[in-house]
Amino acid sequence: MKRLGIFFFYEKNGDVDDFITYYLADLNKNLTELVVVCNGKLSEQGRAAFSQFTDNIIVRENKGLDVWAYKTALDSYGWAKLSEFDEIVMTNSTLMGPVRPLKEMFDAMWENQDLDFWGLSIHHGAKSNPFKGKHLYNYLPVHIQSHFIVYRRRFVQNPELQAYWDNMPMIESYTDSVQRYEAVFTKQFEDKGFKWDVYVKTDDLKDFTDYPLLVCPTLLLREKKCPLFKRRSFMHELEAYLNDTAGEPVQELYDYLRDETDYPMDLIWKNMIRTMHPHDFTRNLALTRIIEPTVLDEATAQSIRQNRRIALAMHLYFMDMLDSSKAFAAKFPPETDIFISTSSADKKPQIEAAFADLNVRSVTVTVVENQGRDVGAFLCDLAPQLRDYDYACFMHDKKAIQTRPGSVGASFGYVCNENVCKNAAHVLNVLCEFEKDPYLGILCPPYPTHGLYFMNMCSGGWGPNFENTKKLMKDLGIDAPVSGEKSPIAPYGSVFWFRPKALAPLFDHGWQHSDFPPEPLPQDGTISHAIERIYPFVAQSAGYYPAVVMSKSYAVTHNDTMQAYAGGVIRPLARVFDCTTFYGAVSSATGFAYKKHHLFSHYGPYSDSRRRHARNWLRDNLPAGSYKVIINTKRAIFGPHEGPYED
Repeated sequence: MKRLGIFFFYEKNGDVDDFITYYLADLNKNLTELVVVCNGKLSEQGRAAFSQFTDNIIVRENKGLDVWAYKTALDSYGWAKLSEFDEIVMTNSTLMGPVRPLKEMFDAMWENQDLDFWGLSIHHGAKSNPFKGKHLYNYLPVHIQSHFIVYRRRFVQNPELQAYWDNMPMIESYTDSVQRYEAVFTKQFEDKGFKWDVYVKTDDLKDFTDYPLLVCPTLLLREKKCPLFKRRSFMHELEAYLNDTAGEPVQELYDYLRDETDYPMDLIWKNMIRTMHPHDFTRNLALTRIIEPTVLDEATAQSIRQNRRIALAMHLYFMDMLDSSKAFAAKFPPETDIFISTSSADKKPQIEAAFADLNVRSVTVTVVENQGRDVGAFLCDLAPQLRDYDYACFMHDKKAIQTRPGSVGASFGYVCNENVCKNAAHVLNVLCEFEKDPYLGILCPPYPTHGLYFMNMCSGGWGPNFENTKKLMKDLGIDAPVSGEKSPIAPYGSVFWFRPKALAPLFDHGWQHSDFPPEPLPQDGTISHAIERIYPFVAQSAGYYPAVVMSKSYAVTHNDTMQAYAGGVIRPLARVFDCTTFYGAVSSATGFAYKKHHLFSHYGPYSDSRRRHARNWLRDNLPAGSYKVIINTKRAIFGPHEGPYED
């Protein structure tokens, strides 16, 4: 048996994660030769990783997607040499696994000598073609999925296949790849009389889903001996899963892999954190922490108190809130060291007196500059004292004095404090979450959705801060997935839990109070607002992930609140749009929105809209007074009339 493997790889930096070498280590046992084709970059680390398995590594320009990567490998051999192999395997880095030896699949498929080509899995097609562009068919044909397809010798020797690849046009996009190759290859050659099959038989599921490997992967792995699963499972948009499921496929997959296989789960975590947006994988894996009001694991809590260093950092400005700030700190265990910054010398003795009888290890109060407010104090003065701690919490005495009515700002503070520090048991349970999950870097309260926060926060939370956050990431050398269309899991309100190691890249910057604008601080769009949103991306770049934390009681309120919002928005839509699914409603609403253009005739993410770019340009290039006049005039005429988007 002579079997050639062609492995296609793309990663923007050319780095090869361990899940790939794990896959290749098993695949290579079944190959005579392996060629790796890399589109774009291949780092030194990546080349060393692939060199464990082959010296035949082709690095080519990043064009033509997977189709032209495979074509490049085929061309490098030539049809005469390719015809010497009994099988040619074409696969890529969109698969993870195996969870069982690939030899089982190769041996089983070799028993059927009547095949010209075969694959791992099938897509059952669709009655209509969902892809835009030129269609070879007015429907989506049943097809072998291109992530794993095998050609037999007699197929390779056939002029029909050779002409197909010799005349393959350049592939310009993902849609082009699907239309010209993946979705049509199987039917085109079946119509010519060639025979094919797949290892994972899912004909019994074609009325259940058209894409079994994505929608019900656990069933395929457990019951149909599928050895591989899709990396995409973890980063697929939850909204897309909700078209066909209640959102459970990825949680079921993860639980199966963890509990019923020996697949190293660290391989998934490391790749997710390095390459995927937390907005996707934290929702797919249901990583939001719901904290009970009583201690769940006394043994772990006691171990943390004995063996871990715990810190609470506080910036206290409002002396009329001193009692509530002390009550917050009183919920921390006695082993906690408290570091407090304040803005003036006359406040320091008031704070020291108030905290004097607190049952904690130590309380240190420091007078700092007020430039940058709580964010400046945290990064310039408090963070340097936290480096050697295992777990830490930051809070400040939040008073949204510019928000009207005052209840809206007060409730924002409630959302922060209720979910970060409800009671002493809550604090210990949060510490246990960090102790039990080595990849957890930050826990943030949910973003506020009430009052004037609703539209901005529920539409992404970026406001005017997407561009300045990206710039700050670049300045700090933070490389993490960021998108104006995906909400950052960020501590809005700057009250949150964190692992100091996770924020080391931010702490190491050497912040000065002069880095922050002087008072009066603009209500939005400043470096402080960018920092507020950059925390999760800093943690990701350090190898950790962010998640949302909620008290058990607030989680109930939050669920009911989101149901109220959904009902309030959907009820009027249901009277206008003829649709039944979430996808149908979104498509109808999007189509309607396209017809109702704003002043700049643009529909899309507000954080990246022309209107937002225009505002940012005016803010950055006009005198502050002139800019304020223009914005106030705009708001008086066009809105919003309620007040600022954020504090």
